[in-house]
Amino acid sequence: MKLWNSLILLVMVTSSLIPKTTGYPQRSSRQASFLSTLITSLLRPNEDNIVVEDTADLARMAGYAVERHTVITEDGYILTVHHIPPFGRRRRRAVDFSNFRINITTSPINYDNKPTGISRDEENDNDKEYPSNQQRKDPKVVFLQHGLMGSSDNWNTNTKEDSLAYLLSDDGYDVWMGNIRGNIYSRKHKNLTYEDPQFWKFSYDEMAKYDLPAMLDYVLDKTGVEKLHYVGHSMGTTVFFALMSSQPEYQRRIASMVALAPVATVTSISSPIKYLAPLVNELQFMLRLFGNDEELMTNRLLTSLWDPYKACSNQAICENLQFMITGFDPSRADQRMVPIILTHNPAGSSTQTLFHFAQGFSSGRFQQFDWGKSLNMKNYGQETPPQYNVTNIKVPITLFWANNDWLTSQKDINHLEKQLPHLRRSYKVSNPAFSHLDFLWATDARALVYENIFEALQESP
Repeated sequence: MKLWNSLILLVMVTSSLIPKTTGYPQRSSRQASFLSTLITSLLRPNEDNIVVEDTADLARMAGYAVERHTVITEDGYILTVHHIPPFGRRRRRAVDFSNFRINITTSPINYDNKPTGISRDEENDNDKEYPSNQQRKDPKVVFLQHGLMGSSDNWNTNTKEDSLAYLLSDDGYDVWMGNIRGNIYSRKHKNLTYEDPQFWKFSYDEMAKYDLPAMLDYVLDKTGVEKLHYVGHSMGTTVFFALMSSQPEYQRRIASMVALAPVATVTSISSPIKYLAPLVNELQFMLRLFGNDEELMTNRLLTSLWDPYKACSNQAICENLQFMITGFDPSRADQRMVPIILTHNPAGSSTQTLFHFAQGFSSGRFQQFDWGKSLNMKNYGQETPPQYNVTNIKVPITLFWANNDWLTSQKDINHLEKQLPHLRRSYKVSNPAFSHLDFLWATDARALVYENIFEALQESP
Protein backbone atom coordinates (compact mmCIF):
# COMPACT_ATOMS: atom_id res chain seq x y z
CA MET A 1 0.00 0.00 0.00
CA LYS A 2 2.83 2.39 0.87
CA LEU A 3 4.50 1.69 -2.47
CA TRP A 4 1.24 2.26 -4.34
CA ASN A 5 0.65 5.55 -2.51
CA SER A 6 4.18 6.63 -3.48
CA LEU A 7 3.44 5.85 -7.11
CA ILE A 8 0.21 7.86 -7.08
CA LEU A 9 1.95 10.82 -5.46
CA LEU A 10 4.79 10.68 -7.95
CA VAL A 11 2.38 10.71 -10.89
CA MET A 12 0.38 13.63 -9.47
CA VAL A 13 3.32 15.80 -8.48
CA THR A 14 5.54 15.30 -11.50
CA SER A 15 2.65 15.75 -13.89
CA SER A 16 1.61 19.02 -12.31
CA LEU A 17 5.06 20.50 -11.82
CA ILE A 18 4.89 22.58 -14.99
CA PRO A 19 2.00 22.74 -17.48
CA LYS A 20 1.83 19.45 -19.36
CA THR A 21 1.47 19.54 -23.10
CA THR A 22 1.57 17.27 -26.07
CA GLY A 23 4.64 19.03 -27.39
CA TYR A 24 6.81 15.95 -26.88
CA PRO A 25 7.56 13.23 -29.36
CA GLN A 26 5.89 9.88 -28.89
CA ARG A 27 8.38 7.47 -27.35
CA SER A 28 9.09 4.32 -29.30
CA SER A 29 8.51 0.92 -27.73
CA ARG A 30 12.21 0.35 -27.22
CA GLN A 31 12.46 3.61 -25.23
CA ALA A 32 9.51 2.97 -22.94
CA SER A 33 9.16 0.30 -20.29
CA PHE A 34 6.47 -2.37 -20.69
CA LEU A 35 4.42 -1.05 -17.75
CA SER A 36 4.30 2.56 -18.90
CA THR A 37 3.56 1.54 -22.49
CA LEU A 38 0.68 -0.66 -21.38
CA ILE A 39 -0.94 2.00 -19.17
CA THR A 40 -0.48 4.68 -21.81
CA SER A 41 -2.19 2.58 -24.48
CA LEU A 42 -5.10 1.83 -22.14
CA LEU A 43 -5.61 5.49 -21.21
CA ARG A 44 -5.44 7.14 -24.62
CA PRO A 45 -4.48 5.41 -27.88
CA ASN A 46 -4.56 8.74 -29.76
CA GLU A 47 -1.42 9.07 -31.89
CA ASP A 48 -1.71 12.81 -32.57
CA ASN A 49 1.23 15.06 -31.75
CA ILE A 50 1.41 18.82 -31.73
CA VAL A 51 4.02 20.56 -33.88
CA VAL A 52 5.21 23.74 -32.21
CA GLU A 53 7.57 26.49 -33.25
CA ASP A 54 10.88 26.73 -31.44
CA THR A 55 12.50 29.82 -29.89
CA ALA A 56 14.01 30.92 -33.18
CA ASP A 57 10.74 30.44 -35.08
CA LEU A 58 8.83 32.47 -32.51
CA ALA A 59 11.36 35.30 -32.68
CA ARG A 60 11.20 35.42 -36.47
CA MET A 61 7.40 35.34 -36.36
CA ALA A 62 7.57 38.34 -34.03
CA GLY A 63 9.84 40.10 -36.51
CA TYR A 64 13.26 39.63 -34.86
CA ALA A 65 16.58 38.44 -36.18
CA VAL A 66 17.76 35.37 -34.27
CA GLU A 67 20.59 32.84 -34.34
CA ARG A 68 21.26 29.39 -32.94
CA HIS A 69 24.62 28.47 -31.42
CA THR A 70 25.95 25.13 -30.22
CA VAL A 71 27.99 24.80 -27.03
CA ILE A 72 29.67 21.56 -25.87
CA THR A 73 30.27 21.05 -22.16
CA GLU A 74 33.36 19.49 -20.62
CA ASP A 75 31.39 16.29 -19.91
CA GLY A 76 30.06 16.00 -23.46
CA TYR A 77 26.55 17.51 -23.40
CA ILE A 78 25.64 19.51 -26.50
CA LEU A 79 23.65 22.64 -25.64
CA THR A 80 21.82 25.20 -27.74
CA VAL A 81 22.08 28.93 -27.11
CA HIS A 82 19.78 31.39 -28.89
CA HIS A 83 20.90 34.93 -29.72
CA ILE A 84 18.92 38.07 -30.58
CA PRO A 85 21.23 40.97 -31.50
CA PRO A 86 20.78 44.57 -30.35
CA PHE A 87 17.88 46.29 -32.10
CA GLY A 88 17.08 42.94 -33.69
CA ARG A 89 13.58 43.81 -34.86
CA ARG A 90 13.31 43.52 -38.60
CA ARG A 91 11.33 45.86 -40.81
CA ARG A 92 9.09 43.12 -42.18
CA ARG A 93 5.64 42.70 -40.71
CA ALA A 94 5.44 40.38 -37.72
CA VAL A 95 2.94 37.56 -37.37
CA ASP A 96 -0.35 38.37 -35.63
CA PHE A 97 -0.53 35.87 -32.78
CA SER A 98 -4.26 36.43 -32.37
CA ASN A 99 -4.65 34.25 -35.47
CA PHE A 100 -2.20 31.63 -34.23
CA ARG A 101 -3.37 28.04 -34.56
CA ILE A 102 -1.67 24.88 -33.35
CA ASN A 103 -1.12 22.40 -36.15
CA ILE A 104 -1.86 18.75 -35.49
CA THR A 105 0.11 16.01 -37.23
CA THR A 106 0.31 12.27 -36.89
CA SER A 107 4.08 12.33 -37.39
CA PRO A 108 6.25 12.19 -34.28
CA ILE A 109 8.25 15.31 -33.50
CA ASN A 110 12.00 14.92 -33.41
CA TYR A 111 13.44 17.75 -31.35
CA ASP A 112 16.96 16.49 -31.94
CA ASN A 113 16.72 17.37 -35.62
CA LYS A 114 16.34 20.67 -37.42
CA PRO A 115 13.03 22.30 -36.39
CA THR A 116 10.26 22.66 -38.95
CA GLY A 117 10.51 25.66 -41.27
CA ILE A 118 14.16 26.53 -40.62
CA SER A 119 16.61 26.54 -43.47
CA ARG A 120 19.88 24.65 -43.17
CA ASP A 121 21.80 27.92 -43.42
CA GLU A 122 20.05 29.26 -40.32
CA GLU A 123 20.44 26.10 -38.25
CA ASN A 124 23.74 27.01 -36.58
CA ASP A 125 25.49 30.34 -36.38
CA ASN A 126 28.61 29.39 -34.41
CA ASP A 127 30.89 30.52 -37.22
CA LYS A 128 29.18 33.87 -37.73
CA GLU A 129 31.59 36.82 -37.70
CA TYR A 130 30.56 39.49 -35.22
CA PRO A 131 31.40 43.19 -35.58
CA SER A 132 33.73 44.61 -32.99
CA ASN A 133 32.39 46.20 -29.82
CA GLN A 134 33.28 49.62 -31.18
CA GLN A 135 31.36 48.98 -34.41
CA ARG A 136 28.37 47.92 -32.35
CA LYS A 137 28.69 50.96 -30.08
CA ASP A 138 29.47 48.79 -27.06
CA PRO A 139 26.07 47.20 -26.42
CA LYS A 140 25.58 45.57 -23.08
CA VAL A 141 25.47 41.79 -23.25
CA VAL A 142 22.76 40.08 -21.21
CA PHE A 143 22.44 36.34 -20.64
CA LEU A 144 18.98 34.94 -19.84
CA GLN A 145 18.72 31.58 -18.07
CA HIS A 146 15.46 29.66 -17.72
CA GLY A 147 14.24 27.69 -14.71
CA LEU A 148 13.23 24.10 -13.93
CA MET A 149 11.65 22.29 -16.90
CA GLY A 150 11.96 25.50 -18.92
CA SER A 151 13.84 26.60 -22.03
CA SER A 152 14.78 29.71 -23.95
CA ASP A 153 11.12 29.78 -25.05
CA ASN A 154 10.31 31.18 -21.60
CA TRP A 155 11.69 34.57 -22.59
CA ASN A 156 9.65 35.09 -25.78
CA THR A 157 6.32 33.30 -25.32
CA ASN A 158 4.63 36.37 -23.89
CA THR A 159 3.31 38.93 -26.38
CA LYS A 160 5.76 40.74 -28.61
CA GLU A 161 5.26 43.87 -26.53
CA ASP A 162 5.83 42.10 -23.20
CA SER A 163 8.48 39.41 -23.80
CA LEU A 164 11.66 40.28 -21.93
CA ALA A 165 13.99 39.07 -24.69
CA TYR A 166 12.39 41.44 -27.22
CA LEU A 167 12.26 44.37 -24.82
CA LEU A 168 15.97 44.01 -24.08
CA SER A 169 16.86 43.82 -27.77
CA ASP A 170 14.69 46.88 -28.51
CA ASP A 171 16.67 48.78 -25.87
CA GLY A 172 19.99 47.89 -27.49
CA TYR A 173 21.02 44.89 -25.41
CA ASP A 174 22.80 41.93 -26.98
CA VAL A 175 20.54 39.09 -25.82
CA TRP A 176 21.69 35.49 -25.34
CA MET A 177 19.38 32.75 -24.03
CA GLY A 178 20.76 29.54 -22.55
CA ASN A 179 19.34 26.02 -22.57
CA ILE A 180 20.30 23.59 -19.82
CA ARG A 181 20.99 19.90 -20.49
CA GLY A 182 17.91 17.76 -20.87
CA ASN A 183 15.50 20.27 -22.34
CA ILE A 184 14.27 19.99 -25.91
CA TYR A 185 17.12 22.11 -27.28
CA SER A 186 19.90 20.35 -25.36
CA ARG A 187 19.25 16.64 -25.76
CA LYS A 188 22.44 15.63 -27.51
CA HIS A 189 25.69 14.25 -26.16
CA LYS A 190 29.01 13.34 -27.75
CA ASN A 191 28.78 9.71 -26.62
CA LEU A 192 25.25 9.12 -25.27
CA THR A 193 21.73 9.33 -26.64
CA TYR A 194 18.83 10.70 -24.62
CA GLU A 195 17.43 7.14 -24.60
CA ASP A 196 20.34 6.13 -22.37
CA PRO A 197 19.47 6.34 -18.64
CA GLN A 198 23.01 7.56 -18.02
CA PHE A 199 22.19 10.71 -20.00
CA TRP A 200 19.69 11.72 -17.29
CA LYS A 201 21.95 11.25 -14.26
CA PHE A 202 22.23 14.92 -13.42
CA SER A 203 20.77 17.63 -11.22
CA TYR A 204 21.51 21.33 -10.87
CA ASP A 205 24.99 20.39 -9.57
CA GLU A 206 26.06 19.39 -13.08
CA MET A 207 24.30 22.38 -14.60
CA ALA A 208 26.35 24.68 -12.37
CA LYS A 209 29.59 22.76 -12.83
CA TYR A 210 29.44 22.27 -16.60
CA ASP A 211 26.51 23.87 -18.45
CA LEU A 212 26.49 27.43 -17.22
CA PRO A 213 30.31 27.88 -17.35
CA ALA A 214 30.40 26.52 -20.90
CA MET A 215 27.64 28.85 -22.09
CA LEU A 216 29.06 31.91 -20.33
CA ASP A 217 32.54 31.22 -21.72
CA TYR A 218 31.09 30.90 -25.21
CA VAL A 219 29.12 34.15 -25.05
CA LEU A 220 32.01 36.10 -23.53
CA ASP A 221 34.37 34.81 -26.22
CA LYS A 222 31.91 35.43 -29.04
CA THR A 223 31.03 38.98 -28.00
CA GLY A 224 34.48 40.00 -26.79
CA VAL A 225 33.14 41.80 -23.73
CA GLU A 226 34.87 41.60 -20.36
CA LYS A 227 31.63 41.24 -18.40
CA LEU A 228 28.02 40.41 -19.08
CA HIS A 229 24.74 40.85 -17.22
CA TYR A 230 22.89 37.78 -16.00
CA VAL A 231 19.14 37.42 -15.61
CA GLY A 232 17.88 34.14 -14.17
CA HIS A 233 14.44 32.79 -13.32
CA SER A 234 13.82 30.15 -10.65
CA MET A 235 16.40 27.37 -11.17
CA GLY A 236 18.28 29.81 -13.40
CA THR A 237 19.10 31.63 -10.16
CA THR A 238 19.89 28.40 -8.31
CA VAL A 239 22.46 27.40 -10.90
CA PHE A 240 24.00 30.89 -10.82
CA PHE A 241 24.33 30.89 -7.02
CA ALA A 242 25.87 27.41 -7.14
CA LEU A 243 28.39 28.33 -9.84
CA MET A 244 29.49 31.59 -8.25
CA SER A 245 29.89 29.84 -4.89
CA SER A 246 31.89 26.88 -6.19
CA GLN A 247 33.88 28.57 -9.00
CA PRO A 248 34.35 32.16 -7.78
CA GLU A 249 36.64 33.03 -10.71
CA TYR A 250 33.47 33.50 -12.79
CA GLN A 251 32.41 36.40 -10.59
CA ARG A 252 34.95 38.60 -12.39
CA ARG A 253 33.01 38.12 -15.63
CA ILE A 254 29.58 39.17 -14.31
CA ALA A 255 28.64 42.87 -14.28
CA SER A 256 25.38 42.29 -12.40
CA MET A 257 22.80 39.63 -11.67
CA VAL A 258 19.01 39.94 -11.66
CA ALA A 259 17.19 37.12 -9.86
CA LEU A 260 13.53 36.52 -10.71
CA ALA A 261 11.78 34.23 -8.20
CA PRO A 262 15.18 33.29 -6.68
CA VAL A 263 15.59 29.78 -5.29
CA ALA A 264 18.39 28.73 -2.92
CA THR A 265 17.03 27.28 0.33
CA VAL A 266 13.47 25.97 0.13
CA THR A 267 12.57 25.53 3.79
CA SER A 268 9.03 26.89 3.90
CA ILE A 269 7.57 26.54 0.42
CA SER A 270 3.84 26.08 -0.14
CA SER A 271 4.27 23.91 -3.20
CA PRO A 272 3.31 20.22 -3.08
CA ILE A 273 6.89 19.49 -4.10
CA LYS A 274 7.63 19.34 -0.37
CA TYR A 275 5.62 16.12 -0.12
CA LEU A 276 8.19 14.43 -2.33
CA ALA A 277 10.92 15.00 0.24
CA PRO A 278 10.32 12.04 2.60
CA LEU A 279 9.66 9.71 -0.36
CA VAL A 280 12.67 10.43 -2.56
CA ASN A 281 14.36 7.08 -1.92
CA GLU A 282 11.18 5.10 -2.63
CA LEU A 283 10.41 7.17 -5.71
CA GLN A 284 13.84 6.53 -7.16
CA PHE A 285 13.01 2.83 -6.94
CA MET A 286 9.67 3.43 -8.66
CA LEU A 287 11.44 5.10 -11.59
CA ARG A 288 12.94 1.76 -12.54
CA LEU A 289 9.44 0.36 -13.05
CA PHE A 290 8.68 3.11 -15.53
CA GLY A 291 11.92 3.01 -17.47
CA ASN A 292 14.58 5.70 -17.41
CA ASP A 293 14.36 8.85 -15.33
CA GLU A 294 13.41 11.30 -18.05
CA GLU A 295 10.60 9.08 -19.30
CA LEU A 296 8.66 9.63 -16.12
CA MET A 297 8.76 13.39 -16.66
CA THR A 298 7.57 13.38 -20.28
CA ASN A 299 5.84 10.03 -20.79
CA ARG A 300 2.55 10.19 -22.69
CA LEU A 301 0.85 8.55 -19.71
CA LEU A 302 1.32 11.73 -17.69
CA THR A 303 0.68 13.97 -20.67
CA SER A 304 -2.60 12.21 -21.25
CA LEU A 305 -3.73 12.68 -17.67
CA TRP A 306 -3.22 16.43 -17.67
CA ASP A 307 -3.55 17.60 -21.27
CA PRO A 308 -6.23 20.34 -21.18
CA TYR A 309 -6.93 20.11 -24.90
CA LYS A 310 -7.55 16.37 -25.18
CA ALA A 311 -7.95 14.60 -21.86
CA CYS A 312 -10.02 17.08 -19.84
CA SER A 313 -13.56 18.24 -20.44
CA ASN A 314 -13.04 21.33 -18.27
CA GLN A 315 -9.98 23.29 -19.38
CA ALA A 316 -10.01 25.58 -16.33
CA ILE A 317 -9.81 22.63 -13.95
CA CYS A 318 -7.01 21.02 -15.91
CA GLU A 319 -4.98 24.22 -16.05
CA ASN A 320 -5.31 24.61 -12.30
CA LEU A 321 -3.97 21.07 -11.85
CA GLN A 322 -1.10 21.74 -14.21
CA PHE A 323 -0.02 24.90 -12.44
CA MET A 324 -0.70 23.50 -8.98
CA ILE A 325 2.90 23.38 -7.85
CA THR A 326 3.89 26.83 -9.11
CA GLY A 327 0.67 28.60 -8.17
CA PHE A 328 0.40 30.15 -11.65
CA ASP A 329 -3.02 31.23 -12.91
CA PRO A 330 -3.26 31.09 -16.74
CA SER A 331 -6.00 33.74 -16.66
CA ARG A 332 -3.31 36.26 -15.72
CA ALA A 333 -1.53 35.71 -19.04
CA ASP A 334 -2.55 37.20 -22.37
CA GLN A 335 -5.14 34.73 -23.63
CA ARG A 336 -3.75 34.87 -27.15
CA MET A 337 -0.51 33.41 -25.81
CA VAL A 338 -1.88 30.72 -23.50
CA PRO A 339 -2.01 28.01 -26.23
CA ILE A 340 1.59 28.84 -27.14
CA ILE A 341 2.72 28.78 -23.51
CA LEU A 342 1.06 25.42 -22.94
CA THR A 343 2.63 23.87 -26.04
CA HIS A 344 6.14 24.99 -25.09
CA ASN A 345 6.15 23.84 -21.48
CA PRO A 346 7.45 21.71 -19.92
CA ALA A 347 10.60 21.53 -22.00
CA GLY A 348 12.12 18.61 -20.08
CA SER A 349 14.65 17.86 -17.39
CA SER A 350 15.79 14.96 -15.22
CA THR A 351 13.79 13.59 -12.35
CA GLN A 352 16.97 13.75 -10.29
CA THR A 353 16.79 17.54 -10.54
CA LEU A 354 13.30 17.51 -9.07
CA PHE A 355 14.50 15.23 -6.27
CA HIS A 356 17.38 17.61 -5.56
CA PHE A 357 14.93 20.40 -4.77
CA ALA A 358 12.87 18.01 -2.63
CA GLN A 359 16.04 17.17 -0.68
CA GLY A 360 16.53 20.88 -0.05
CA PHE A 361 13.18 21.04 1.70
CA SER A 362 14.16 18.13 3.98
CA SER A 363 17.64 19.39 4.81
CA GLY A 364 16.88 23.11 4.96
CA ARG A 365 20.26 23.65 3.30
CA PHE A 366 21.42 24.87 -0.09
CA GLN A 367 23.70 21.94 -0.82
CA GLN A 368 24.84 19.47 -3.44
CA PHE A 369 22.88 16.31 -4.22
CA ASP A 370 22.60 13.86 -1.33
CA TRP A 371 23.56 10.39 -2.54
CA GLY A 372 23.46 8.79 0.92
CA LYS A 373 26.35 8.44 3.37
CA SER A 374 28.42 5.86 1.50
CA LEU A 375 28.18 7.52 -1.91
CA ASN A 376 28.64 10.96 -0.34
CA MET A 377 31.95 9.72 1.08
CA LYS A 378 32.91 8.49 -2.38
CA ASN A 379 31.82 11.65 -4.21
CA TYR A 380 32.55 14.36 -1.66
CA GLY A 381 34.89 12.79 0.91
CA GLN A 382 32.33 13.41 3.66
CA GLU A 383 29.04 11.87 4.79
CA THR A 384 26.95 14.98 4.13
CA PRO A 385 26.82 16.97 0.87
CA PRO A 386 28.86 20.20 0.77
CA GLN A 387 26.86 23.41 1.00
CA TYR A 388 26.95 26.21 -1.54
CA ASN A 389 28.17 29.27 0.33
CA VAL A 390 26.45 32.28 -1.22
CA THR A 391 28.12 34.63 1.27
CA ASN A 392 31.19 34.43 -0.98
CA ILE A 393 29.36 35.93 -3.97
CA LYS A 394 30.59 39.47 -4.61
CA VAL A 395 28.47 40.11 -7.72
CA PRO A 396 25.94 42.99 -7.44
CA ILE A 397 22.55 41.27 -7.22
CA THR A 398 18.96 42.50 -7.46
CA LEU A 399 16.15 40.22 -6.28
CA PHE A 400 12.55 40.17 -7.47
CA TRP A 401 10.11 38.02 -5.57
CA ALA A 402 6.37 37.59 -5.05
CA ASN A 403 4.32 36.77 -1.99
CA ASN A 404 2.10 34.33 -3.93
CA ASP A 405 5.06 32.30 -5.18
CA TRP A 406 4.65 28.73 -3.96
CA LEU A 407 8.25 27.77 -4.79
CA THR A 408 10.04 30.48 -2.83
CA SER A 409 8.82 31.90 0.46
CA GLN A 410 9.42 35.21 2.20
CA LYS A 411 11.35 33.32 4.89
CA ASP A 412 13.79 31.92 2.32
CA ILE A 413 14.04 35.28 0.56
CA ASN A 414 14.86 37.04 3.84
CA HIS A 415 17.52 34.42 4.57
CA LEU A 416 19.05 34.95 1.12
CA GLU A 417 18.97 38.74 1.56
CA LYS A 418 21.05 38.46 4.73
CA GLN A 419 23.60 36.17 3.09
CA LEU A 420 24.31 38.11 -0.11
CA PRO A 421 27.08 40.62 0.67
CA HIS A 422 26.46 42.78 -2.43
CA LEU A 423 22.68 42.82 -2.54
CA ARG A 424 21.56 46.00 -4.28
CA ARG A 425 17.81 45.77 -3.84
CA SER A 426 15.13 43.26 -3.07
CA TYR A 427 11.82 44.01 -4.80
CA LYS A 428 8.62 42.47 -3.55
CA VAL A 429 6.11 42.58 -6.40
CA SER A 430 3.23 44.77 -5.32
CA ASN A 431 0.44 42.65 -6.82
CA PRO A 432 -0.51 40.05 -4.15
CA ALA A 433 -1.69 37.64 -6.88
CA PHE A 434 1.71 37.59 -8.60
CA SER A 435 3.19 34.07 -8.68
CA HIS A 436 6.20 32.05 -9.81
CA LEU A 437 5.51 31.93 -13.55
CA ASP A 438 3.99 35.41 -13.66
CA PHE A 439 7.56 36.69 -13.98
CA LEU A 440 7.47 35.24 -17.50
CA TRP A 441 3.89 35.50 -18.71
CA ALA A 442 1.68 37.78 -16.62
CA THR A 443 0.12 40.75 -18.40
CA ASP A 444 1.45 43.05 -15.67
CA ALA A 445 5.01 41.63 -15.61
CA ARG A 446 6.36 44.50 -17.69
CA ALA A 447 4.95 47.23 -15.47
CA LEU A 448 5.68 45.53 -12.14
CA VAL A 449 9.02 43.85 -12.87
CA TYR A 450 10.63 44.50 -16.24
CA GLU A 451 10.80 48.28 -15.92
CA ASN A 452 12.73 47.81 -12.68
CA ILE A 453 15.00 45.28 -14.36
CA PHE A 454 16.05 47.93 -16.87
CA GLU A 455 16.84 50.31 -14.00
CA ALA A 456 18.97 47.63 -12.32
CA LEU A 457 20.88 46.91 -15.54
CA GLN A 458 21.52 50.59 -16.19
CA GLU A 459 23.12 50.98 -12.77
CA SER A 460 25.95 48.62 -13.76
CA PRO A 461 28.83 49.57 -16.05
